[in-house]
Amino acid sequence: MISAANLARLLGLPEPTDEQAAVIESPLTPAVVVAGAGSGKTETMAARVVWLVANRHVAPAEVLGLTFTRKAAAELGRRIRWRLSQWRHVVERDEPDNTEQLAELLGGEPTVLTYAAYAGRLVGEHAMRVGAEPNPRLLSQAVCWQLADSVVRRYGGELPRGIGALASVSQYVMGLTGQFADHLVDPDAVDEFSGKLAERVRTVFGGDPPPTTDSGKLLASTLHRAALLPLVREYAAIKQSLPAVDFGDQMVLAARLAEVPDVVQIERERFRAVLLDEYQDTGHAQAVTLAGLFGNGHPVIAVGDPFQSIYGWRGASAGNIGRFAATFAGAVTYPLSTSWRNDEIVLDAANAVAAPLRTGAATVELRPRPGAGAGVIRAAVTETVEDEAAWLATRLREQWDAMPVGDRTAAVLVRRRSQIDEVRVALLAAGLPVEVVGLGGLLTTPEIVDVVATLRVLADHRSGSALARLLTGARWRIGPRDLAALSDRARELARERQVDPDEIDQGSLIEALDDLGDGDRYSTAGLYRMQALSGELRGLRRRLSAPLAELVADVERLIGIDVEVAARADRAAVGRVHLDRFLDEAARFASDADEATLPAFLAFLDAAEVEENGLDLGEVAVEKERVQILTVHGAKGLEWDVVAVPGLVTGVFPADPKSVDWTRARQLLPAPLRGDYAELPALP
Repeated sequence: MISAANLARLLGLPEPTDEQAAVIESPLTPAVVVAGAGSGKTETMAARVVWLVANRHVAPAEVLGLTFTRKAAAELGRRIRWRLSQWRHVVERDEPDNTEQLAELLGGEPTVLTYAAYAGRLVGEHAMRVGAEPNPRLLSQAVCWQLADSVVRRYGGELPRGIGALASVSQYVMGLTGQFADHLVDPDAVDEFSGKLAERVRTVFGGDPPPTTDSGKLLASTLHRAALLPLVREYAAIKQSLPAVDFGDQMVLAARLAEVPDVVQIERERFRAVLLDEYQDTGHAQAVTLAGLFGNGHPVIAVGDPFQSIYGWRGASAGNIGRFAATFAGAVTYPLSTSWRNDEIVLDAANAVAAPLRTGAATVELRPRPGAGAGVIRAAVTETVEDEAAWLATRLREQWDAMPVGDRTAAVLVRRRSQIDEVRVALLAAGLPVEVVGLGGLLTTPEIVDVVATLRVLADHRSGSALARLLTGARWRIGPRDLAALSDRARELARERQVDPDEIDQGSLIEALDDLGDGDRYSTAGLYRMQALSGELRGLRRRLSAPLAELVADVERLIGIDVEVAARADRAAVGRVHLDRFLDEAARFASDADEATLPAFLAFLDAAEVEENGLDLGEVAVEKERVQILTVHGAKGLEWDVVAVPGLVTGVFPADPKSVDWTRARQLLPAPLRGDYAELPALP
């Protein structure tokens, strides 16, 4: 038997810690590893696979590794393949006659996939066993958004007053649909629950309670949720008619397949060792699927940490890792508590912040690596967010200048996107190269705001606020007097159409720009500029039938924003990065969609702008020589030399729990219907 320590020496690697060795050498029985942040879990998992192969417990092709993101799957797969190739060279050197193991090492390799990709493979291979289409079209998020948006726009029924704008309702439909899949819940069950709960509230209060009370808010959210169910059903019907599925639909089918004995036997024989990464972020449907396939004593190791669970808003249940020993009977728990990433004072602060949460067995207290530095934490209490941003920029500038040029990395992590602009402006004023990461944050940058405002004016004659931004911006510089004259012209046009002038909306400003009327009412410069803008917009409208990405590029080029960005000295290090990423988003939306219309794209952007957790699930990469601004949830698993976290105040970070309170949020599944309901507060 080759020990973990001897194996590391043979491969020329650092000797594992006692905790790592215990995981690597654990028997072929269920186990759960509670791995603190930066504790080397990927390297430990790779070493575990090599140890199993080296000691002939399994062949490389009999190993299955699952994780969440494509980036993480690629990294885990790369690490495992590299370690196995190192072991193959050792065998070739020391045991050249061991042809059987050499054949195994050369003839197969582990399967490393995302949880979604594995569910898709199960469906592709076995869907016909449950009467489902084996190769349905897999819908991207952009297409799902378009379908939901079309359902909402075509809906002929009534929706309660105050339920939200069209973009919000589309997002609610997608959110509820995803939660139904995550928790294996049928809309009929939600309908029945909503009816009983509404009746109960009204019975207690003898009618509808006041809308401002907690009970009134509970009743409103319940009625709104019930009103969304016909839309959810219609959305599901459209997907079925294509036929097509999203990732949630695939997971529901996978959970059904995990109940089929033949499928279970095939998967257990194919994979004799299973590694489940980031298990704290799995949802109920994923846990049910994995337990159905690999429960009852199969060698499964789950790795995770409930303190690093960030996807509760999309169905994850941090309690899954605490329930692992019950879900996978007889599982042993192992800790990984040495952090290889952070200095001592950072870990002390992390442990202090996490202390109130450390109530269950599935937690670890981090300790520093041997030789860890003391570290530095700087904090300040300021009167205003402007003062905070200025202080942060000054400190970050000092740190930036002290680091070696060429390899510097830094990040500012925010809880809310509304914080981004203040921080961005302060960092730019300090002369730092700034990149805003993520679609929602991207929409706050000035160059993208101008592009989107132009697109809104092209798409909808009622987008007066977008036109006002263009008119008063740095390019056209239309003053208040000319704006007032343009508004008067809009009212004249309304009267000519016999529209009540008291009911006129800002949208007619766009019509007024197309027909300015008597030029004497405007200043000479204002008239010239508005005529020029009107001509540009008419030219762009003739391009509305062009592919979406081309239209966005035309807008960017015609309004001159690319030249403006390139000419600004404070953008030299970042350049066109924001414009290019927005073009990529438009191209991705267009390539995924059946009919990529401009209104649908703008509705998608509306939802991304207001949704704190974001519509885009793209993977973030750390970029050198840039200060990256992104949300905390998008930073998981990434490392920078310097990290700043503004807004550490009550109600912001930690966040106000109202966003995840189903009694107030119509788009959330009621807790009693969730798969993890036993761990959630009960309804009185």
